[in-house]
Amino acid sequence: MLLHPHQRHRRSASPWHRSSILPATNLLPVRSDPSLRPSRRRLRRATQEWLPLGMSDTIAKITVFRHGGHERPVIGRGSKHLRFRFPSMKTGTTQLGEGRGEEFLALFNEVVTEVGDYECHPYKFEYSRDGKVRSYRPDAVRMFRNGTVELLECKRTPADLADEDDRENLAVVAEIARLVGMKFRVLYLDEIYGTAARRSNVWGLFARRSMDLTRDEERLARRIVGNGEPVEWGDLREWLSPTDLLRGDAVIEALLARGTLATDLDVSLTTGTILQPTEPFTAPSEIRI
Repeated sequence: MLLHPHQRHRRSASPWHRSSILPATNLLPVRSDPSLRPSRRRLRRATQEWLPLGMSDTIAKITVFRHGGHERPVIGRGSKHLRFRFPSMKTGTTQLGEGRGEEFLALFNEVVTEVGDYECHPYKFEYSRDGKVRSYRPDAVRMFRNGTVELLECKRTPADLADEDDRENLAVVAEIARLVGMKFRVLYLDEIYGTAARRSNVWGLFARRSMDLTRDEERLARRIVGNGEPVEWGDLREWLSPTDLLRGDAVIEALLARGTLATDLDVSLTTGTILQPTEPFTAPSEIRI
């Protein structure tokens, strides 16, 4: 995909304070030109015939990888670095990556209802800065049901952005993402893992996402979605399986993992938890070309 701007953007400084924890948006230089509105129409599939950077008005090339990076090795570090891989029921692709933070973020995106589509290691950005062609590979991208698209970089703590050159590179990527209608975010481990309840809920729902349901269970689930009314966990459990409550719990977890039901995953799930039926996500994905 090629991105064509109309003008260059001014550089703005951003302070870095080692002694305080600051959001990534305050650490990265900000570029914004109201005359350049974000537009997904600027996105084009990259080909071998793209004009070299610096020899035209092209400032960036965005290569879309198939199936989460199968066309190139994602991992480039030593053998002791954690790698993960799993088939996604939500995307129909194989998700692979590196690092515990990236892994949990992928599991969260897989089971949380608000995320309609996502991909680990989806793109390669190539851009010119200070006379040099640089490249960047985001850790993930996701699209929410409301249409918001987030390009994500995972870091352990704000200290990982202490290097000014790294912050400047991410600022350039953030501006490129803005021009194509994406929001760039840096997520730290404490934001990814969230509460203890989130960690427990995500792992539990992920284990249920491929569970087989009976015809009666699927029929009742469709009826609940068609009704559209919120329901308490305990009540739904008894409707689903009055003689086997553990089976009822498992079915509810499967429906949550598949996006049929929605609830807050940052709090503990109890019999009083309110479950909101949701329609299947059928909107066109903005993160795939």
